[in-house]
Amino acid sequence: MSKKMVFFFILLLAGILLTQVGFASEGIVYIAGQEIDARVKLRETPKGKIIGQYYSGAHYTSDEEKDGWAHVTIGGRTGWMMKTYLQEGISTTENAPCGHIAFPDSDGCIELIDLESTAHRIPENTTLYVLGTIGETFVHVEAHLQNNEILYGDCIMEKISWTDNFAKAIVRSDRDDLPINVHEEPDIKSASLCKLYPGTAVYLIFDYHNSADGWHRVRIGSMGGYIRDDYLDFSTGGEPLLIPRWGLLKQPSAIVTGSSVSEVYQEDPLFILGTGGSKRTPLYFCEGRAWVDEQTYKTIYFYIQQAYVEDSSAESISTIAHIAGSGGVQAYHFDNNGKIVPDNELGLIPEGTEVQILNSFDEEGQETGWNQYLTQGTVWVSCEIPLGDNSYYGVLIPLKDLSYDSRLMLPTMWTEG
Repeated sequence: MSKKMVFFFILLLAGILLTQVGFASEGIVYIAGQEIDARVKLRETPKGKIIGQYYSGAHYTSDEEKDGWAHVTIGGRTGWMMKTYLQEGISTTENAPCGHIAFPDSDGCIELIDLESTAHRIPENTTLYVLGTIGETFVHVEAHLQNNEILYGDCIMEKISWTDNFAKAIVRSDRDDLPINVHEEPDIKSASLCKLYPGTAVYLIFDYHNSADGWHRVRIGSMGGYIRDDYLDFSTGGEPLLIPRWGLLKQPSAIVTGSSVSEVYQEDPLFILGTGGSKRTPLYFCEGRAWVDEQTYKTIYFYIQQAYVEDSSAESISTIAHIAGSGGVQAYHFDNNGKIVPDNELGLIPEGTEVQILNSFDEEGQETGWNQYLTQGTVWVSCEIPLGDNSYYGVLIPLKDLSYDSRLMLPTMWTEG
């Protein structure tokens, strides 16, 4: 080979390398003006088989372009994506939706399968960025562990809910006594798994389909399905405006289904969240509790035959209260050290002000009761207080300075264990 030919070959090889380097880029998946759960398809080949669907904010690197398509790697998974939906120049995944491990296994973890098919146990407090969905079962995540390790892999989507203000929603209806269907699929004709009363808080779960069709995938306890979004209230961030009805067992014990706990007992009141079963065997869907030891308990969800339960409230239990202290009541809040201190900005809350009870605490500021429900030992309540054009959240008011619907107080047996 002549020197001229060698020189030409070197130039040709250098051009090829420069061209390949020119294709190297990084950025994020970007869908302008779409729903929060809109995604872009990742395919095996341009216009080929779908590998997964990826959210706005998922970070990619690209090493090749062809006919309006880019060959990308997202969280270790490679494929082809339309270049129209790629925004170059952004190098992190922080804009991708965050996920929250809402339904861990009994050890407080969930399983992550990495791209080499190795299983890892991911603890409940792990920061998750959800990159996309894989089929109808898995989400592809970027998991930030506490030792600063980052893992990429797939987790079961039923274990993970959205975070921020999109984690929970409240079931709503035009009538307090009209339960809403939870369907097996996002289709009004699909089977009804159960019906939930207005006021029930549900988790919004990541899903393979887009909620732009008017349905959201929800979960409460072990029950998961679809509710039309016009029967969901997203404005409260999941804090109940109404507490569903409660009941008591008519007999010393009863067998339940849908929970690892097999029986509940007469001294344990039940929150009736909805209904299920058949006409022959009608069931209540309930929130109950199981004692772990003499001082602590865990919340459980289960089905129980309606015949075993005495429904103790014809209407939902209100969490609305009013300031009763003459001349107004001093507002308090938690400081940075978790101590309860006077809120000098708000000062006195005028008598008669309507407040929304969000949570309850003992004299040391430790949570009492059962989520938002008052029980023995409650000294303080955390409230939402509307004053003028603003609403203030997390304001602490002494329980003794409130008047409230008597239905809010639960029977004394509630705290006797």
